[in-house]
Amino acid sequence: MNLLTISQSLDESYNKHKIIPDVVDKFDTQGLLTIEYNENDQVALGNTLKVENTQHKPTIQFTLNSPGLEKELEISKDDRFTLVLTDPDAPSNKDHKWSEYAHWIVTDLPLNENSESASSNAEGKEDSLSTILDYTKGKEILSYVGPAPPPKTGKHRYVFLLYKQDPKVYLLPAPPDRPNWGTGIPSSGVKDWIKKHGGKLQLLGINFFYAQNDDQD
Repeated sequence: MNLLTISQSLDESYNKHKIIPDVVDKFDTQGLLTIEYNENDQVALGNTLKVENTQHKPTIQFTLNSPGLEKELEISKDDRFTLVLTDPDAPSNKDHKWSEYAHWIVTDLPLNENSESASSNAEGKEDSLSTILDYTKGKEILSYVGPAPPPKTGKHRYVFLLYKQDPKVYLLPAPPDRPNWGTGIPSSGVKDWIKKHGGKLQLLGINFFYAQNDDQD
């Protein structure tokens, strides 16, 4: 399956699970964001993971294939990226008084040194960029906090987002608080934070999973 077909499948998942419009507006998917907590706990577009298995930072890889997509994306070694983890179901899917809850923000992520620009080569063949995101080389402006859905609140969505940063924006501030991303407005979150601080941050890819507290009685 080529990445164009995968992108269409991703878009269907975002709409099915209401990532669009709850977390982000409709966007052009630019690649595949793969996330693995361990070999048995991989994030897979709405699968369910155990809370206790997601309390550490995962391994994250991004694969981009720009030729053939609606809008071709140019990536260079000087570009920087922002990685986000957010919960739009805090404290529950029906009660959004704490939503979104910011779980993690890393800015100024560089490409892996072995990565290359994604473009068409001289023969017109497609080149792909695939890189492990080394978040130790970025700026962790909000430390990782693993999922902690309260008892009897059902399943929560935990959404990873990867953005290409606006080169004209040199500093992305951390939100002043995790609930509502510091706005105090229910259902406010990453989308509002980007509009306020991010300039022309471009959303490249999303992946997400569900988790719930064992006490649901």
